[in-house]
Amino acid sequence: EILFLIVSVMVRIIFEAHHRYKKTNGEVLPTVLVVDEAHNLIKAYETNDDTISSQQLCTQIFEKIAKEGRKFGLGLVVSSQRPSELSQTVLSQCNTFLLHRIVSDRDQAMVKKLVPDTMGEILNELPVLASRKAILLGWASPIPVMVEINELKEKYRPASKDPHFWDVWIGSPGYERKVNWEPIVDEWQNKNK
Repeated sequence: EILFLIVSVMVRIIFEAHHRYKKTNGEVLPTVLVVDEAHNLIKAYETNDDTISSQQLCTQIFEKIAKEGRKFGLGLVVSSQRPSELSQTVLSQCNTFLLHRIVSDRDQAMVKKLVPDTMGEILNELPVLASRKAILLGWASPIPVMVEINELKEKYRPASKDPHFWDVWIGSPGYERKVNWEPIVDEWQNKNK
């Protein structure tokens, strides 16, 4: 709950600062907010409830930025592996989509609504796209097109490779794992302090 409140306050301050910057200086300060794993912060929610949760508050400020941010120079890049869980208000304001592999039927159906039926055939490739392949569509490309993302040098890549399950399980050289749970449990229970 506290994460949503902190993010809401920070993002609201950024939005307000850009609004005031334009008002004071007569021009915008181009800025882009990048929200990775956006399905955690910009969740769709039901509007028929009288109470507002901190999660809804968080989504609402991102919706405000999606709708009004451009006139103050504030843009939004939304990255998610679960587009069907995102706020439809935010998605409706997106003008370009870069779609990587999407396996879930629900997410695929939502994405297919973004393009005319005549151009939807390329989206049938979504569940089988290879790593670094994506489909670009929207304002940046007049028709959906398959693109290949440049490969980052090893030193710049995030530490998010797939685990080497088989190599660890069979004890392949270089993949052996020694397990001693005691220090992990001690740290977990704050015994080291």
